[in-house]
Amino acid sequence: MRRWNRPIALFLIVLLVLLPACISPSRWSATLVIGGNETAFDAAAWRQLVDAFGEEVAGRRAVPLERVLWENGARAVETVALNGTAYAGPEYGRRAWDEYYDRAWWFGDGRLRVGEESVRAERVIVTAPDLLARATASIVDIAPTVASALGLPAPKQATGRVLTDVRAERVLLLFLDAYGYIRHREALESGLNPRIAALGEPLCATTTYPSTTSISTASLLTGAPPIVHGVRVQGIRKTDTETLFDVAAAAGLRVVAVEGGQLAFNLRNAETILSGDKDGNGSTDDNTYANTLSVLETDTPDLLFVHFHGIDDEGHNYGPLTPPEEAKIAEVDGYVGDIVDRLPPGTLVILFADHGMHAVQEDDRLGNHGSLLARDVFIPILLYVVP
Repeated sequence: MRRWNRPIALFLIVLLVLLPACISPSRWSATLVIGGNETAFDAAAWRQLVDAFGEEVAGRRAVPLERVLWENGARAVETVALNGTAYAGPEYGRRAWDEYYDRAWWFGDGRLRVGEESVRAERVIVTAPDLLARATASIVDIAPTVASALGLPAPKQATGRVLTDVRAERVLLLFLDAYGYIRHREALESGLNPRIAALGEPLCATTTYPSTTSISTASLLTGAPPIVHGVRVQGIRKTDTETLFDVAAAAGLRVVAVEGGQLAFNLRNAETILSGDKDGNGSTDDNTYANTLSVLETDTPDLLFVHFHGIDDEGHNYGPLTPPEEAKIAEVDGYVGDIVDRLPPGTLVILFADHGMHAVQEDDRLGNHGSLLARDVFIPILLYVVP
């Protein structure tokens, strides 16, 4: 038998030991291109995300691709191109995000599953909606803006900026659930919201991800993104981070929150008024409206928070741009006008939404939100001072 050359034998042994590690799926890396910036995303980064946000997909742990994109700087998504192509069309791997946002997953072996297709992720290019270039504000700007108007410090961990130099003795926060910026513009064209339109042109702003009420409300109240206030997934309805209501209450100001039938988020340090469906008409908005007028008739608080839920409810049940949802927008528009008419002069009104809504075909709903789609992400922030 022929004897092996010792150096060659040692080389082969080392190669056999190292080769599996070199080709191990646990050592992959990919490049994300978001807003023109390139970011490396590798197996170690994936493991950090899967520990916090992983889900079971086809019997394996995976991270939603949207979560990967958000954590790496994406704020809204129009298309995703796989493995570097800049050409349009499905034959080049570029996907319109409204078709795949809820069917795209990143697995631990470095492969992406988009719809029914599985590919090795090497380069992922994200295109943002054109509207992102026009977005000049964020939901995290609301708390610092209110605090500044009332002569208060912003919540301690707030990262948002102040949107106006107006000083006011009172502030009204008008919270129109699911009244996204795109939906606002459509309502203007259809003449559904004349009272809101009379208040002026809102800023185009972005909300947080996932674009849901509890997470967005945490950012609204703290002036900070989810990574700071800790409400990063659905189901969490409180934060330990200092809020706008905490700051106002510590300064001795009266804070009143008029809500629907139940709290979507813990509103500590606010006198909370729940507005159940007392007349049994299937909506709490008329009750919220009546309770708000009662508050204004007695003594207008320093900070009044009013949350209308109906646009979101009708959007989920029937879908956006449907007659029931349009009727609800018109109804809430009237409530907004009547409330503003009863405010003392000099009151700063901030009208905003927590998110928008897009159409779906699901068993229990025809509208939904929570994604990085433009209809979900962009919200109006309208600033108005009562003359």
